[in-house]
Amino acid sequence: MCKQMKWDKLLTEKRFHSSEKDDKEEENGRSPFEKDIDRITFSGAFRRLGRKTQVHLLSKNDNIHTRLSHSLEVACVGRSLGVMVGEWLEDEKKSELPADFSRSKIGEIVEAACLAHDIGNPPFGHAAEDAIRKWFQENMPSEYKKHLRKEESWDLERFDGNAMAFRVVAYKEYYVGEGGMRLTYPTLGALLKYPWTSDFAGEDHKFSCFKTECDSLSEIAGELGLIEKTHGRSQSKLRYARHPLAYLVEAADDICYHVLDIEDAIELNLLPHDYLKTRFEKFLCRFGKLSDEQKDLLKGDSISWSNKNGLLRGKIIGCMIEEIVRAFKEHYEDIMKRTFEDNLRSKTKPDSFCHRIHSLYKDEKLKDKIYKNARNVPLELGAYYVLSMLLENSIKAAYEIFKGKDVSYKTEIVKKFVKQDKKDRFKDKRLYEIIMLFLDYVTGMTDSYATYINQQLLGLGN
Repeated sequence: MCKQMKWDKLLTEKRFHSSEKDDKEEENGRSPFEKDIDRITFSGAFRRLGRKTQVHLLSKNDNIHTRLSHSLEVACVGRSLGVMVGEWLEDEKKSELPADFSRSKIGEIVEAACLAHDIGNPPFGHAAEDAIRKWFQENMPSEYKKHLRKEESWDLERFDGNAMAFRVVAYKEYYVGEGGMRLTYPTLGALLKYPWTSDFAGEDHKFSCFKTECDSLSEIAGELGLIEKTHGRSQSKLRYARHPLAYLVEAADDICYHVLDIEDAIELNLLPHDYLKTRFEKFLCRFGKLSDEQKDLLKGDSISWSNKNGLLRGKIIGCMIEEIVRAFKEHYEDIMKRTFEDNLRSKTKPDSFCHRIHSLYKDEKLKDKIYKNARNVPLELGAYYVLSMLLENSIKAAYEIFKGKDVSYKTEIVKKFVKQDKKDRFKDKRLYEIIMLFLDYVTGMTDSYATYINQQLLGLGN
C-alpha cells in the first residue's frame, strides 16, 4: 500500500526553530501564516527585490516588472489558487482535514511561500544564475577545489536561486543561523519547490537545498510528514516528495511569468501592441469570458492599448487559475501519495489557456524574442563580468581566510562585507562554508549595488 501524506501534519501551525515565547505568543487576530506573510514582507531581503531585475536588465521603463512586483503578483495568484483548492478540500475531503481547517489558511500558506519564492535570487535576473554556475565551473582555481567535497562543488556549479531562497528564510534573515525568519513548517514546505539537494538536480539545475541546510530540510520534512523518495540516503544527500501546496506555488509563478513577460515585451516594443488581442480575444469569446462591454472596449479607442492588454491579461490569468485548480483536483490522489511527478500546468486540457500560452512560447519562439533580444544580450555580458569580478574577489578572500595566514590587505577589506554580528562567523569553518557566507553577500546585492561595488573593486568609484 502506497504511503500517503496527511493534512494534519502538512498544515501544522508549529514554527521552525520556535522559542517557548513564540509558541505561547498571542496572535492578536492573525493566523500563524498571516504572520509569515508579514515577516517576509518586512524583511530586508524582500525589500531589495525592488531593485533586482526580473527579465529586462537595467530598464529605464518604470512599467517593467522587478523581482518585487513579480513576487507580489505571484502571491496574489497563489492566494487565489490556495483559497480555491481549500474550498474544494473543505467540500470534498473534509474527513482528511484537521478539525480547525480553514480554506483561508491554505491561501495564506501559498501566498507566503509565493512572496518568498524569489527572495534568494541574485542581481541581474536569471542570467546571473547562469553566470554564477559558469564562474564556479570554469574559473574556480583547482587549488581551492582540493578543499571542497564533491557534493559541495556541485552546490556551487549547479547554483540555484531556489536553494538560496530557502537559505535566506531558514538561516540568513533575522535570526542568523538560528532559524532565520522562523516561519511555520507549512510555509517552508510550500516554498520548497524542489525538496532535494544538488545531487538530484537535473539539466535544469533545479534544487532547493544547499548542503549547509541539510539538517533544516530533514527537520522540516519530518515535521510535515513529507515522504522520503530516496532510500539509503547519506546525511547530506536528501530527496523528498513535494508538499502538495508547492505545486500551487510553482503554478502561480508559471502563470505570472508566462503572461506578464509578454506584457513587458509589449511595453518594450519587442512584441506588437495587439499581440495578446490577436491571440486570445477569440479564444476568450469562445469560452464566454468577455462581456459585451469588454468586447466594445477592446474594439474601440476609448482606452489605451496598455489598458486593453491589462484587461486581457486579467482574463487570461483568471482562466489559467481555474485550469490549475481543476488539474490539482484531478491528480489529488497521486499528489498525496507522492506518485505525481509533473507540474500542474502540463496536466491541463489540450484546449486550455495554459497549453495555448505555453505553445506560443514554443511555436513563436517567444523565449528568444523576449529574453535574448538585441538589448538584453550585451547587458547579460556586462552582468557576467560584474558577477565574475565580485566572485573572484570574494572567493579569493574566502580561501585566504580559510588558510588562516597571509591574509592580504584587500581581503581584510572584503571580509568586512560579510556582517560578523556578535561573533566571528568565519571561525572554524570549512572552505565551503566560508564561500557560502560570501555568496550570501553577493546574491543579496541589488543590481545597482553590485555595479557600484564592482566599480570600487576596479578603482573606478567616486
